[in-house]
Amino acid sequence: MLQVENKLELFENVVYKRRLLDLEKEKEAWEEEKKNLLERKNKQLSEEKAHIIKRRANLASVMGNEKIVKARENERVLELKKINELNDDFIEAIEARVRAYTETDEYKQALVDRVVESLNDLEPGKYQLGLVKRDMDRFFDDIQEKASEKGFTLCPHVLPDGRIGGHTITDMDETYSLNYDLATKIHEKQYEIGKLLYRLFGEEMEHE
Repeated sequence: MLQVENKLELFENVVYKRRLLDLEKEKEAWEEEKKNLLERKNKQLSEEKAHIIKRRANLASVMGNEKIVKARENERVLELKKINELNDDFIEAIEARVRAYTETDEYKQALVDRVVESLNDLEPGKYQLGLVKRDMDRFFDDIQEKASEKGFTLCPHVLPDGRIGGHTITDMDETYSLNYDLATKIHEKQYEIGKLLYRLFGEEMEHE
């Protein structure tokens, strides 16, 4: 009986306890593996989260920049539209002032003098003199008289009323023309007026 008990004790001490020890080591190894697995997974999730956040931030930045660019472009379009409107209004105001000027005695004298100056650049001969109808009715005879003194014969040519005033001189073969009508002179300055308005408007925007 004692021998059996000794054998059981030996089994317990040698085999059973060793088995428990092995199981404990396996448990520790499994716990360590589980810990490492969780750490790797958490690290992976953190990296993916950081990547997603960065991607969203970049996307938001790009979208934000696009919105800024679009807003600036819309602002520029509105600015140019306003400048063009101001330019048109300015030209209309100038044309109105010039139309009023053509009703003055000062305009008559200036027109006659300007035609005579134009003839000084030409060889005496026969030419077409372009005037708007109102000026043709009022001033042609006086201009023709002065032109005759210089050896010129002028044939009347009525310009559209949209030319406002001023004059044109064309040779009879219509190979060249001197254009001094007022509407053309005004619109020749329209680009310069637009640049001036753009500069002034830009300075105003900078101070807002």
